[in-house]
Amino acid sequence: MKHFIYFLVGTAIMLAACKKDHKEVETPLTVAGFMPGSGNPGTVVTIRGTGFSRTLESNEVAFNGAAARVMSANDSVLVVQAPDKGTTGPLTVKNGDRTIQGGTYTYQALSVHNITPANGPAGTNIYISGAGFTATDGPAEVTVNGHTAIIANSNDTLLVAIVPADAGAGPVEVKVNGTHATGPKFNYQSITQIKPAKGGAGTQVTVTGTGFDQVATNNQVAFNGAVATVVSATATSLVVIAPANVKTGPVSLTMNGQKTTGPVFTQVPPPSIKTVAPLSGPIGSTVTIQGDEFSDITDEDSVFINGTATTILSATKGQLVVTVPPGTASGTLKVVVNGQEVNGPRYTVQALGISQLLPDNGLPGTVIKIRGTGFDPVAANNNVTINGLALTINTASDTVLTATIPNGITTGTLQITTGSLSATGPLFRRAGVSLFYSGTMVVPNQRGMAIDSKGYVYLSANTKIYRINPDGSGGTVFAGGDNSGNTNGTGAAAQFNGICGLAFDANDNLYVADGWNNSVRKVTQAGVVTTFYSGIENPPRYITVDPSGNVYVGSEYNGTYRISADGSQIKQLSRGGFSSPFTYVNGAVFWSNTDGGAVYRYNSVTSEVGLFAGTFFQSGYVDGPRGVGKLDGPGTLVFDPVSGLIYVIDGNNASIRSISPADGTISTITGSGGTYEPWHTGNKNGTLQEALISPASAGSMAVDRQGNIYFVEDFLHQIRKITLR
Repeated sequence: MKHFIYFLVGTAIMLAACKKDHKEVETPLTVAGFMPGSGNPGTVVTIRGTGFSRTLESNEVAFNGAAARVMSANDSVLVVQAPDKGTTGPLTVKNGDRTIQGGTYTYQALSVHNITPANGPAGTNIYISGAGFTATDGPAEVTVNGHTAIIANSNDTLLVAIVPADAGAGPVEVKVNGTHATGPKFNYQSITQIKPAKGGAGTQVTVTGTGFDQVATNNQVAFNGAVATVVSATATSLVVIAPANVKTGPVSLTMNGQKTTGPVFTQVPPPSIKTVAPLSGPIGSTVTIQGDEFSDITDEDSVFINGTATTILSATKGQLVVTVPPGTASGTLKVVVNGQEVNGPRYTVQALGISQLLPDNGLPGTVIKIRGTGFDPVAANNNVTINGLALTINTASDTVLTATIPNGITTGTLQITTGSLSATGPLFRRAGVSLFYSGTMVVPNQRGMAIDSKGYVYLSANTKIYRINPDGSGGTVFAGGDNSGNTNGTGAAAQFNGICGLAFDANDNLYVADGWNNSVRKVTQAGVVTTFYSGIENPPRYITVDPSGNVYVGSEYNGTYRISADGSQIKQLSRGGFSSPFTYVNGAVFWSNTDGGAVYRYNSVTSEVGLFAGTFFQSGYVDGPRGVGKLDGPGTLVFDPVSGLIYVIDGNNASIRSISPADGTISTITGSGGTYEPWHTGNKNGTLQEALISPASAGSMAVDRQGNIYFVEDFLHQIRKITLR
């Protein structure tokens, strides 16, 4: 019996403990909010909170003390009807012995029941349902987070309002006849920034804005319609990965069917590396990487050597400058730009390294200066070669060597060996400006030059054509003589009148713009002259031949004509007059507007004419893409199949410039001593950077089969050669 009594006591204690534990974990009674917050008797009100009873009778709801009918219940939602005898005041909920007071319910005709959509960007149409929207003392007013919205449509139970810009997240409020009602919160969405704004597939982009869902999968981000992967999300920031099929276009966010459009993401190719200098050196060395598609925003670029991140000192689209940090080991150099990467050459951590080569181009006899580290101060102990050809070392210190470029030099990388160490340096280009010919075969106002496949240079001289030897040592009269006329024949027996342009076809036949005879003449390699086409309306002055043998002639007064390869047909392409030799490239004719400082293109297929390079009547001396690059007094144009570039005599800038026929980008080949100053003329040979030249805008220019440029300086009675290969 005694044991039984102990058992009953223990059981009672356990039950009491369980009851106590149950009370401790009981869900608290709370009211998080209710909607609508105003209305007439009988309005259905939804109350949200915690601790409600699932049994209707156990929940007691009162509107300022007046009992309401509970229509449905669960532990977090009660649906009730505003009582007939209720008045404006607090809403209370009672469950058992617990009572909680919510906010104030206002008895009035105006009430907001719901809004849809509940999220979206500026310009979204919000449909506001409720009652009492009809106004008598003025139109209804709607605000979103306190910002006034424009009402697009209204009746007593529905308003359509347009979300204003920069509204931010907050409640929708309606004001009618001096009364107001607050509705649900509208989640305002906007994308204010993307970073980076350029990249490619796999680029990690941070999207900054407002109103994002903090559950990553609830945010659908697209790049120009291509869905991206959302890695992480906060209310103001999303981290996404650009999709594999990414194209240039806006970044958009879609939530709950509502789309927000942000800034444009520009798809760019992966970065490319052209040169790295030096390719070796000690810890702390500065390394310059030349290439393309780098970012000019430093934190969007990363450079690694054998996996170790370097410190980036400066960044442009075409160049990165970094330092080699402590702990770096020899290995592959890698550049990563906005998630896109490219491997470069091997960088060797050692004492010997080449950082700079000045100049980086020249001809035999040019003295170059080599800067770096780890050189032997004894000149003879440094072995310097370019493409295996040894250079003579003039002076030496541990950081600077000077050497002379020998005969037989070719374009190639510079190599130094000192003791047991070797280092590879920058590329040295066999390039520069030199005198090709000087003498009486260069006449005043000389306007025609062409080069055959064997390297012979042909010059026009009014009534005759000179041929100069490939080495510039001298020449002879190739065809024509001192007297003008219009006679076919061989060599001196032929007669011309007002020769200007010259051009070769693929078979070394020379075509001549015989101006005052209004014809095009053809001369074989044997000097036999025939009439190719006669009866051109205006005197032809300039001439070029396309790869198919079609001949194009231009006049100063009546534009351009195309003559078929067999000479049987002629067609006028354009009517604008030409003031200097033009060129043909891939179905288009290019010519200069000298006074306007611009180059134009005529598409022979579509007949479209437009500005192609330079800025019309905004002359200057600037390299760069279309819209940036500038010319001053452009004239003669020639196309070089080797480089794929158009060369132009930029007369007022005393320079030879290049133009990309693909996109109009302008670059400088040589001239003005590298100063980029207009009218900086002269007669100085040397490297491409130091040469001074004096060509006339409409002067003669031609390229040989190796891609070297020849141009005439008629008042100096000479031809100079720009070696580029």
